[in-house]
Amino acid sequence: MKLRDRLYLFGTAQLAIFGLLFALAYASFAHSVLPVFHALLETKTEQVIKMSAADLDVPLGADDRALLARALAAVISDPDLAYLAVRDARDQIVFAHGRAPRELFTGAANAAHDAEHSVRAWAPISLEGLPLGSVEVGFTTARFDAISAWAQRIAVIVLVVWLAALLYSLSFARMFTSPIRAMMVFSRKVAGGELAERLKIHASGELAELRDYMNQMTADLERREAERRVAAAHAEAMQRELLAVSRMAGMAEVATGVLHNVGNVLNSLNVSVAMISDQVRGSRVGALSKSIELVDNFPGGLAAFLATEKGKVLPTYLSTVSRRLAEENAKMLDELATVNRHVDHIKTIVATQQSYARPTGLHEAVAIAPLFDDALRMGEASFAKHGIEVVRDYEPGLCFVTDRHKLLQIMINLISNARHALKDHRANSESGLYPMVDGQPAAHLHQLIVRVRCTAAGVTITVADTGVGIPGENLDKIFQHGFTTKRGGHGFGLHASANAARELGGQLTVASDGPGRGATFTLELPGVITSVHPEPRHDLRN
Repeated sequence: MKLRDRLYLFGTAQLAIFGLLFALAYASFAHSVLPVFHALLETKTEQVIKMSAADLDVPLGADDRALLARALAAVISDPDLAYLAVRDARDQIVFAHGRAPRELFTGAANAAHDAEHSVRAWAPISLEGLPLGSVEVGFTTARFDAISAWAQRIAVIVLVVWLAALLYSLSFARMFTSPIRAMMVFSRKVAGGELAERLKIHASGELAELRDYMNQMTADLERREAERRVAAAHAEAMQRELLAVSRMAGMAEVATGVLHNVGNVLNSLNVSVAMISDQVRGSRVGALSKSIELVDNFPGGLAAFLATEKGKVLPTYLSTVSRRLAEENAKMLDELATVNRHVDHIKTIVATQQSYARPTGLHEAVAIAPLFDDALRMGEASFAKHGIEVVRDYEPGLCFVTDRHKLLQIMINLISNARHALKDHRANSESGLYPMVDGQPAAHLHQLIVRVRCTAAGVTITVADTGVGIPGENLDKIFQHGFTTKRGGHGFGLHASANAARELGGQLTVASDGPGRGATFTLELPGVITSVHPEPRHDLRN
């Protein structure tokens, strides 16, 4: 069989098999997968309407919109939710989300019903047999419709591409074999001594390069000039590739710094969110609602209830609950303010890393105590959990001119490394690896010390810990990019901190007496001290 026939057969057979497989895959998707998605949406609709009806009896009976909103928060957050409507016993909408229809849905209760581009369901709401109203939900099928539409578009595109590939395969076989036949004739002429002959064929790609190469064999000077041009072009391409690789490496380092520093800030966000969640779970709002409901349901109303023994203590109870709610509100506002500050810091980290290659940033007067307290606050939960004692030894009124966010990033990295060292040290102590240090039980030495001292040239900041320590052979490598001894570590934090210290005009050094004897990181920064509070030095222990 000739080469052209083999190309025809091979190309068309491959395309035919591919077309058949794609048709089978599309038919399976259209008749099997999409109906399953729709059935799952109907099942979800029925489950949601049943759970919503069960959860809304008390809020609807109390006519409390806040309770209705909280009871339906999970349903409202569903991305497929088209609308939700809660009606009272008079079929009046008392709570709605989305574009809820005004007319009353009359289909079978607790069952999903297909509508145009949506699945709807409703269920009655009652409390101990007393009808209170109904709830109706509708879930949109937009995602499934979009998937179906995209599948149809892809099928059309694949069909067009398949036909184009078939035509190209047939034409390619013809274009590929014709130049080869002409080259065979040309080779015979060259072998016969006709060196002035030139190959004249219309080709592209590799065949065009081969044609040019065979023509250049007949002229030595042209061949040498072509080799020189190819070498120069190759060198230029290599230079461009080297510059691209260098740029990508710099971008990767900046991206790693963003992820590392933002991850440290997110730890504090988790602490604040956990505290807010604890406050919400322990709120007295539920008890207050039950008290109001008890008064509403009492025969004779509020006046009759106040005459009872329980009613006599109600004003005192309400006053106490009011104070508690005010305190809870103040605490949650404080935590939300903390969350907002950390979000602003994340934005600043990203903006700072975008200009990471610049030698200097924005310098301003920075209050040391609040800045370091923010850095320590990021690990408060971990400090308490692992029994780590934090010692703050710095003047509360000290202000120092420097780049606020670079200094904060350095402190976050140093405190985070100290915290990990102390956690590992506790684990090693409990396992008996470091049973005694200077004659004392290692479990009593879990301290993290942050110390600031003013010098003639600026300030000296020390972050010391009584953790696992650093072997002597690692002291010279501790600030190298990629060097780490932590499981799962990436070796960027201390490297980035050392670079930031140099950008601030200072230096970051480390000292350790060896494994099990802690480590001390010292940051020396030059600059102007704008003010020092006259109060005694701040020395607090957590």
